[in-house]
Amino acid sequence: MGDSIGEAGGTKALRGHRAGGGLVFAGTIGNMLSVTPGIISTFGLFLVPVATEFGWPRSVVSGALAIVLFGNAIGSAPAGRLADRFGSRRVILFGNILLAASIAMLALAPASPLLFYLQFAVVGVIGALASNMVIAKLLADSFDDRRGLFIGIAGGIGNGLGSAILPAFAAILIALHGWREAYLGLALAIFVIGFPVLYAFIKTPRVEMAEQQGIEAEGPGLGEALRSPVFWLLATSVPLGGGCLQALFATIEPFLADRGMSIGEGTSVLALFALTCAIWEPTVGLLLDRTQTPRLLAPCYATGLAGLLLLLFAKALPLVMLSGVLLGIALGAEFSAVAFLLSRYFGRHALGAISGVIFGLALLVSAVAAVALNVCFDVTGSYFAGLLVIVPLLAWNSLAMIFLPAYFFMSHSD
Repeated sequence: MGDSIGEAGGTKALRGHRAGGGLVFAGTIGNMLSVTPGIISTFGLFLVPVATEFGWPRSVVSGALAIVLFGNAIGSAPAGRLADRFGSRRVILFGNILLAASIAMLALAPASPLLFYLQFAVVGVIGALASNMVIAKLLADSFDDRRGLFIGIAGGIGNGLGSAILPAFAAILIALHGWREAYLGLALAIFVIGFPVLYAFIKTPRVEMAEQQGIEAEGPGLGEALRSPVFWLLATSVPLGGGCLQALFATIEPFLADRGMSIGEGTSVLALFALTCAIWEPTVGLLLDRTQTPRLLAPCYATGLAGLLLLLFAKALPLVMLSGVLLGIALGAEFSAVAFLLSRYFGRHALGAISGVIFGLALLVSAVAAVALNVCFDVTGSYFAGLLVIVPLLAWNSLAMIFLPAYFFMSHSD
């Protein structure tokens, strides 16, 4: 009988590991086919063909990128609340369908800047439903002692692969068929590949099933969280760091080109930035799983400050390349830490709503910073002054981690 019980327990554990692996796989695919790789990472490829067809200045077309970020920021808080109320699985599945449909509608974009911007705003708002934020909430609700690692894997590998594969896919479609058909192809890939995987492997977490039966999960509501000093310490630091670094990602190549570097050198720095970010997300997630406070994030975020200073002042190519690595470490730590920290400080009762506010702030900072950097360039002829303003923001991002207390909701076995 003892052997039978042991075999049954082993079988149950094996199934649990398989289900957990399937969920992380689905989260990775979900991030790979989300609005960031699908629209933001591919946007530069559509800039010239759209401007050429409509006869618009490129600045008019590029405004749509800021609109997507603003829309995504606006949609984050409602998406988080919907995930709390109806469950992450439903929100992600419906979000995948609606995202694919909204991207397909871009193929019908008219020659009206206002309607063009409106379409991209819709894509941004809808994109929040199946975003990294909702997927991270799903993983936080599903896992405990490996929470940071799994959030980091899904976010880092998913966004990294998506931002490499989808632009290449879009470039081929644009070359062969045109930009309108390329948007249709992206929409088809997001739905045909994404929906079956998400439907098959995403399961409703036990904590969500318990709440649907009236058993509240651990943690305060959004209102109580908003009255917490910890919330405001996080809200005034992490979104500033993550948002500014994300905006910086889109500014590196033109900034280095203005300094006389070749396109190949600028692209290499950007590639190191992206690759390091993708690798570091699961790494810092694994480290966070072994901690009781987030103080290890302080040196991670400080590397972003060091990387920015190198980018601004270093002249030797190896040092500029090093800046890409250091910035990637900081941005990877930002993305991996947000959902993990919120779940450890505020539990899982209103994690979606709380995450939506913080992620929304980060996206808003990213959009504002991207616009501000371009305004700075138009006024001064350089990005230097705008990038210099980011330096103290990154310094505060690092310093704030030292003041955070021990986690309120500690881990236990999954």
